[in-house]
Amino acid sequence: MSLKSDCEASVLEYAPLHKQLNAHMFDEYKEYISVVITLHRDEYEVQKANGDSTFVLSEGAKQILKEQNPF
Repeated sequence: MSLKSDCEASVLEYAPLHKQLNAHMFDEYKEYISVVITLHRDEYEVQKANGDSTFVLSEGAKQILKEQNPF
């Protein structure tokens, strides 16, 4: 896999597509979905700048997402 596809897979692990669609259409879990995407986007940019070839979500980000997970 690549950095981008690894990141996309990780986003889906924390925020499945149907949850993302519900957040967009009905404002369900909108804040949590936003946190998932923001944390992944920030981590991705750092790893891309470092020249990494695989995406790994930091333990700190994992902990934040675990604590805030509403479902």
